[in-house]
Amino acid sequence: MVKTFEDLIKDVHEKGLCGECGGCVSFCSAGDIGAIMMPESGPPIYKDKENCKECGFCYYVCPQTHVLNDLLNDKFEYTPPIGNWRFITSSSATSKEIAKKATDGGVVTSVLNYLLDSSLIDGAIVCKKQGPFNRVPFLATSKEDLIQAAGSYYDLSKQVIGLEKYNTFIPTNTKLKDLIDSDLLNIAIVGTPCQIHSIRKMQQLSIIPAHIVKYTLGLFCNLNFSFNDEDRKKMEEKFNFKFNKLEKMNIRDDIIISIKDIGQKHFSFSEVDEFVRPACKACSDFSNVYADLSFGGLGSQENNTTTIIRTEIGAEIYNEALKKGYIKETYRFAPLDVNDNLIKKIITFSQQKMERAKNF
Repeated sequence: MVKTFEDLIKDVHEKGLCGECGGCVSFCSAGDIGAIMMPESGPPIYKDKENCKECGFCYYVCPQTHVLNDLLNDKFEYTPPIGNWRFITSSSATSKEIAKKATDGGVVTSVLNYLLDSSLIDGAIVCKKQGPFNRVPFLATSKEDLIQAAGSYYDLSKQVIGLEKYNTFIPTNTKLKDLIDSDLLNIAIVGTPCQIHSIRKMQQLSIIPAHIVKYTLGLFCNLNFSFNDEDRKKMEEKFNFKFNKLEKMNIRDDIIISIKDIGQKHFSFSEVDEFVRPACKACSDFSNVYADLSFGGLGSQENNTTTIIRTEIGAEIYNEALKKGYIKETYRFAPLDVNDNLIKKIITFSQQKMERAKNF
């Protein structure tokens, strides 16, 4: 029996597990006639139930359903807890302009810049700032676009300056929907584990626009936040800061916020647990196991990016970006070096997230 959006509501939305990644809306076979839509906040909803084709695509591409997981695990040779990998590096951007803007080492932006310069992609779906803190999905087609978008996905959203809901998660996949009828043929996408998981499911089912996503650049992801104005006040009191003074947020071994005129504050993950999105607690993937390349700051020294090179295509574009001087490497490790402290950290964080999902 084919699963439908009704089943998705029952099995995912009503249980509070929807991550709002936008996959179901982006890849809906009735998208051109508006069966389902993403509201400004909350999970997707029926826009016009009568137009639903009941094909099941929305259910199958959802990262919180597990129908296709065995197929993906075989295809990507997944082994717990961090998936299949060829080598892991710590590196940084050679461009001072990129390095200055980036949250960690600027390697994501540098690899995308290489792909654009080499005409391997027509554009990259990333996020950019819109206003002081808000980030929105964005199609970058130049180095200038990439630099404008550079920085952490965990920067604060527009909700801190007047709206009721605060959410650090950006539904990047929804931008794919805008490209279905475009002339763009080769796209890279930067996303969290749930977003890349959804795209891989889409590709497994050959759903349009699967054919245009050529490279997947995944981000390490431990959590995102979702809370209202009352919760925000509670956070300010608990951690002794004001949101209107926040300049930046980053997540490495812990949560780091930069406060105007004060400097940095560090919080442990357990201290902010009550403000974490429920969907994040149900996710077991920390290191983005289905991406071509996975990126984060964990394990690397300041101003460096940790990169897990997973697929053949991921190794090719990373090595070419390195060879052509877009990035510089501090060190790299092969699978035999599993006792290295950097790799141990990734394994530990991955195991902790898997355990959290299991308990949740």
